[in-house]
Amino acid sequence: MTGPVAGQRSGAGAAAPGSTRVEATATCLSWIPPQAVEGVFKLPFGLGVAHYDKPPPDSGPDIAGLLAADAIRFANQLRAWIEVRDGEITDWGMSGRGQLGSTTVRLGSRALTFAGVALPDLLAPPEVHPGRVRFTQTAGGHTGAAVPRHVRHPPFARLTAPIAWSTVALTIHADGSSRAELAGASCFPRHYLYDTEGNLTHKSALISYRHWLRRAEDEDSPWSGVAHPVPVAHVQGAAERSLADAILVSGDYRQHRLPAGAPLSDAPIAETEVHVLLDGLLVIEFDGKPIVEVGPGAIFDPAKRTQVSKEHVTVRARTPCRLAVLVRDHLDSDALLSVATEKTSRLQAYAANATHH
Repeated sequence: MTGPVAGQRSGAGAAAPGSTRVEATATCLSWIPPQAVEGVFKLPFGLGVAHYDKPPPDSGPDIAGLLAADAIRFANQLRAWIEVRDGEITDWGMSGRGQLGSTTVRLGSRALTFAGVALPDLLAPPEVHPGRVRFTQTAGGHTGAAVPRHVRHPPFARLTAPIAWSTVALTIHADGSSRAELAGASCFPRHYLYDTEGNLTHKSALISYRHWLRRAEDEDSPWSGVAHPVPVAHVQGAAERSLADAILVSGDYRQHRLPAGAPLSDAPIAETEVHVLLDGLLVIEFDGKPIVEVGPGAIFDPAKRTQVSKEHVTVRARTPCRLAVLVRDHLDSDALLSVATEKTSRLQAYAANATHH
């Protein structure tokens, strides 16, 4: 897809004489976190027939390699460009595509691989504004493994998996900057968003296998004209991400739930334990004022709370949340200290800013 007819080109090659070309990408990788499927639905995972995925890398993901290794379920990558002359956008274009992987299931000593079925990518017309252009692409399809499920019309049952999808948006500015967004997505699996530098920036915060199946009964998807927004969270600092990923993969924790609106103090833990947010959004309040939202992977260690935090900070569930609880002694003490240092630095910066205002 390219821009105005008068300047239309294929999108390949150098910019027109006198113009500067600005290129950017937005990438979304979708995967199933450990313990993300609950109730009777998790039986195939517990038996080793189906498998969870390890968290994708924080930067520079090798999409082809991850798909080939059955390490992610699908990818949605949008590439776009604009041309700028004398500060004005004169042309634009987009490319990219969705890619579904295959799913390997194990039956005894045998491994069977099922290919996903991709749906046609949906490309919205670029939104052209003074100084910027916003591009949008939806990709997805039926993931590989069979999922027996009810539908509301004959034959009233299907074996194909429900549709998993993501919508990525990419805004490119005339000054050369760009911004990637996760504009919408299915409520299962987890979706990770990467910017044009290949760095993880956001993740879908709330996933539900049960709701995914329920929406599939109504055949809700962008291909039927129904698109659902998804709660999105910024990623945590590097130390916190690394430790949370290690905890997630280990599975060495118990779980409990926190309803929307409830403070984290409603789920008390021992002084020897640590909370890790597995799913949902928590809002951190300073003297009752919301200052930041955190998503899956956020770590809360009561032993590392500063006096300022104890006196002024409340952590509250913005959505229903699922949390892991594990013994602190099972964790890397240096990693926990690094997480605490990151959090203290951010809190001190906010407190200093609030004092000056």
